[in-house]
Amino acid sequence: MKNSLLIALIFSSTIAFSQINVSKSQTENRWRVGGNIGLSFGSNDYFGFGIAPSIGYKITEGLEGGITVGYRYSDWKYSKQHMLNTGPYLNYYAIQNLFLRAHYEYYNGTQKNKLTSNSTSFDENALWLGAGYQSGGRVKVYFGLMYNVLYKDNESIFSNGLRPIGGVSVSL
Repeated sequence: MKNSLLIALIFSSTIAFSQINVSKSQTENRWRVGGNIGLSFGSNDYFGFGIAPSIGYKITEGLEGGITVGYRYSDWKYSKQHMLNTGPYLNYYAIQNLFLRAHYEYYNGTQKNKLTSNSTSFDENALWLGAGYQSGGRVKVYFGLMYNVLYKDNESIFSNGLRPIGGVSVSL
């Protein structure tokens, strides 16, 4: 009797789960690729180039997680710098197009002094917390502002703890 009841219970729960409808919007467009590319010019013959591709996955309707990898090259009158960075991020969409973001990044690079030919290596951890806006649609443009909660004045490779963010992503 117990075996018959157990088999009936398993069979009925299987039928019940098979009746759950998963809409197309829940299963498609979960993957997102994007990133940013930047060029900068300035005084003292400054030139900078950066690229940071990213890939993300829509975990739930309001939560996305992913990873970024970046490279930055800077050259100015007295020094030259190469920097790599990588790290995971989480975006929480509190309201339709507004998001909160947490992004851990590890930075590693070298800087060469052009006057002395000395090179120094550096590395730094950063935990960026912030918020932003993202447009709707399959191709999204986003921008926002973040603060590095691990920033230490006079010890960081960054001039301050604030960083604007922006880029483009495409839902797949």
